[in-house]
Formats: sequence, structure tokens, C-alpha cells
Amino acid sequence: MSIRIVLFLLASTAVAHAALPATLLVAIERLRDQKSYTWEVINADPGPVAQRFETRRGTVTTVQQNTAPHVNGSIDAQGDIRIEREWADGVRLVTIITAAGAVATLTPEGWMSERDILTAQAEERISGGTLTPRAIWLRRADRPEVFRPDQELLPLLKTDIDFDVSGNTYTGTVLLDGEGAPIEPGSAAPDLTVTFALNVQDGTIRDYELKLEGTRRISRARVPVPISEHRIVIITYVPVSRIDIPDEAQSKLEMIRTPATQRGGSRR
Repeated sequence: MSIRIVLFLLASTAVAHAALPATLLVAIERLRDQKSYTWEVINADPGPVAQRFETRRGTVTTVQQNTAPHVNGSIDAQGDIRIEREWADGVRLVTIITAAGAVATLTPEGWMSERDILTAQAEERISGGTLTPRAIWLRRADRPEVFRPDQELLPLLKTDIDFDVSGNTYTGTVLLDGEGAPIEPGSAAPDLTVTFALNVQDGTIRDYELKLEGTRRISRARVPVPISEHRIVIITYVPVSRIDIPDEAQSKLEMIRTPATQRGGSRR
């Protein structure tokens, strides 16, 4: 379970609106209304970490490593988005997502549409060989999960998290059960703990830190396995008039019939 899924669950299960500190409330609303900005996501998890947990057959040791990429993103005044993702193994992918929903990704084989990527994945499966480097970057390129900071933080407006304030930093913690539902402190041992730390300056969120720690249950035996996610997001409020879309990427995007164009909408 990722932090993004947790945020969605919090927004969908909360029964009361949060009494957020006024400064934090205004900062989140200001980010929501921001039409254009850039952001950076830093994977703050350490390298491979050995985890030990008990099963019916004894102690099992696994090596856990968060493989989330380093991300640089920007959204321009038209609503088009550019996402650059780079992994520790050197794979780098650039994805363009238009306001109409068309997607093109720069891969080691050039710019590819979503259909191109799905076709290439089918070719890899037909080959029936071992997992290849091509299969790895194709999996990463396929329908990337992209959440802008405003989309990620908006669920906080619908939750009842208590935030502690220390200077410009607002810190809140949520305890969750195995289904992702919030639980009261002391009522039961939590399966997941999510911590938010948001830095607000001059009425805007400059950066925030998200941590998830706990366990998830896998296999029919429901064996609990430790999980963690830790990342830092830095926001820069510099408007982008228009992101750069190379000609090859533009050609791919123009060939895609998005839902908007199918309904008669205009393509940019």
C-alpha cells in the first residue's frame, strides 16, 4: 500500500472535515488553485535494508528496498504536464501528459505512445525469456502513476488529522488498520503509520515530507511483511508558460485520439 492509496482512503472514509490550522488550510487551498508550477520528488528511503519477521515455519529474512524514482515535474499554463523520472539503476524516462489526456514517453527506443508501450510489452511476453532490461523499463513506462502535489495534498482538506505546529512546520500522524481505515490512538495496534510534515512559508507550502511505516499481509497465510515509504517533495511556484514538447513527441500526441477529441473537443 502506497502513501497515495492511503491518502485516497483517508479522503473517502473520513466522516468530518478537518479543523486544519488556518495557515495550513490557506496554503493547501492556494496550491490547489495554482495553475502552473514545478516540483521535485526525492526518494528519502535508505538503500537495501534487511527485514526479519516471524512465520509459522520460523524466522524469515528479506531485503526491502524502495525503488521509487527521483522525479522532476512541471505543469504549464495550458495544463500540459512534463514528468522526468530517473531510477538508481540509471533508467531515465520523460513523459508528456497533455491537458486532454494524451500521453507520450521518451524511452531508450525513442518517443512511444501508450499503445506503442503495450505492444512492446506483448512482444516481451511472447518471447518467453527471462526478465530483460527492456521489460523493466517498459513496465516503468506503462501508464505511469503521476500525482501532482496539489492532488496529493487535497485529501487533507477532508480529514480530521490533528497537526502539531513548530515554527513553519506542520506535522500530523495517522494510524491505520490493515484495510487502510483510521483508528484511534491506543485503541488497537496500527498496521500502518503515516506521518506528514509540511513546511509553510509566506502562506505557501514550500516542501513536505511523507513517511509510511508498517506491515502488509501477503499470501494465503496472511504473513505480515514490513513496508516503508519516505519521500520529500519540493515545490517551486514559478509559472511555466508552455512546456517544451519535441517534434517527435508532438507527432505521437497528435495521433492519439483522446476522449476529449472523440467527443468533439479541440486538440491544442
